This record gives sequence, C-alpha cells and structure tokens, in this order.
Amino acid sequence: MLETLNKRLQYRGGNQEGRFQKDKLAGLRKALLYSYQAATAILADGREFRCLINPDKLKADYDNKIISIPYKDICLNEQSESQLTTSEGMVDINLKSGDIFEWKETGTKWLVYLQYLEEDAYFRAEIRRCKYEIDLGNGKKTWVYVRGPVETTIQWNQKKGIVWNDLNYSVILNVPKNTDTLAFFHRFTKIKVNGENYEVVAIDSFAADNIIEVHLKEYFSNNIEEQGQEWTELNKVQIESMIQGETLVEPYGTYTYTINILGGEWSTKDKSLEIVSIDNEGGSASVTIYIPSGRGRNTELYYTRGNAKYTLPITIDSLF
Repeated sequence: MLETLNKRLQYRGGNQEGRFQKDKLAGLRKALLYSYQAATAILADGREFRCLINPDKLKADYDNKIISIPYKDICLNEQSESQLTTSEGMVDINLKSGDIFEWKETGTKWLVYLQYLEEDAYFRAEIRRCKYEIDLGNGKKTWVYVRGPVETTIQWNQKKGIVWNDLNYSVILNVPKNTDTLAFFHRFTKIKVNGENYEVVAIDSFAADNIIEVHLKEYFSNNIEEQGQEWTELNKVQIESMIQGETLVEPYGTYTYTINILGGEWSTKDKSLEIVSIDNEGGSASVTIYIPSGRGRNTELYYTRGNAKYTLPITIDSLF
C-alpha cells in the first residue's frame, strides 16, 4: 500500500515543491493548446516550439513581452506524427537570455532579455522586440533592439561667418553576446543603423546575461567611400558642383573661379581678395577676383545659395 502511494507521489512530482512545479508545468501545457496568448517560436536553429507570449510594457521606444515555454517539449517541425501526441518526442529547448527567436504568427524577431530565475517549472523571461538587422562584416548579421534618439534640440555654432551644427543624436542597442559581436563591437567602431552612420562610444557587457548594451553617437556619412563608387558621371557632377579655380595665387594677379550652381552670391573673407566681375551665364556661376596686395596670407572665397555655403581656401604667395 505504501509502495503504491509512494509511486503515485513520485508521479505527481515527489515533495511539495516538486508537485507545485509539475502542476504549474501541466497548466502551461494546457495553455499552449487553448490560451489566446499561445504562439509558435522559431529558434535560431530553425526548430519550432509552442509557447505563451503575454503582454508586459508597450511604449514608442520599446515593446516588452513575457515568454513562457517548457524546458523540454515536442519539436513541431522535426518529430513524426506519432511523437507529436506523446512524451516520446520531447527534446531540450535550451532557450536562454541573449537568444533571438521569431514569433511565427507575426513574423517579428525577439531578443530574450531577462530570465525570471525564481521560475522553476518552465523557462520564463522578458523579451524585447528587434526591428533592425545590422551587418557585422564577413557576411554575418544579427538582429538587435534599438532605442532611437531622444534628443529634442540641436547645438548651433558660428565662427568667422560660418554657421554649423554638431552631430548630437544618440542610440542604444541591445545585442546578443557571442563571439561575433564581441569581436565587432569596440569603442570607435563605425556602424550603420537604419541607413544612418553611428560610432560606438561605450559598451556594457555586464548589465544582462549574454547581452551587450552598446551606446552609439551620430557620425558623418560619405556615400562615395561607403559604396566604393568609381568616378562615374554622377561623381563628376558632385565634384564639379564645388568652387573650381586656383588655390595658390600670386600677388597682383587676376583669377577666375566657377561653380555649377546658379542663383547664389559671391563674397570674400577679407579685403585680400577683390571681386572684379561676376558672370552667371553658360550654366554656371563665375567670379573674377584681383589680388590687391603683395603680402602673403591665407584667405577664403565664398559662394552662398540659401542655407548652403561653399568655401574655397586660397593661399596668396608672398613677394617678400
């Protein structure tokens, strides 16, 4: 009699904590079949498993949810028909923090962010939606969570008649921590996110298990360099749109400069360059200047059209 009761007790999970765990797991398995939150997770290795995805926090900056999935279950796309309805086909799922999986019904990618370690009956963790895929080089890519810029103002500067603003956007990435990402992400690494260039300024690989938090700042773009373009007609037009002319000039000489942009105004930095004439015919704007001094110096010629200001540095050779 006692032996039979003991077998029944062990079947139900053994001690009180074990019975709690087995009952919770049984409840989860029922929910995987009938719950409104039941979903299918496609793991990185292509295996598919049933899970629960419950809402948590939904904001413009992030979409957090909670996943609940057994530690062992039947793989939906690798088992035979007979094994799909029995415990014989159960395999270890091995989902953990830092993993990326696809929510099959929505086609979205999710990063396993923080595991609830107090949950013993099954794997339970916060997940965060990943909307962007970044290139790690050598043909390797990874999905990442991105928190976009939060800046609402811009810093303007003015010096010697030239006005410019500082690049000030900041971005935070949550990236899976693995051999590829550890080798790629370092300070000053350049990366493109959603078509824009950013530079790594700080890396935190301690905050969460198997996840790297990467802090980025806005960086300059050079489309010709990035695309490896050859000198096509497009490049030629881009270069010729700048001011063309001699940059090293002789005192008391007369020089002509052109730019392939009409509708602007010519000006000089100081009186070391004297505008003699202006011509806006022939599809380009040109200006003729005279060097009225024999003293050597560095100066600049400007062409301004709307908010765009083109500058050509000019060095005047000295007679002395």
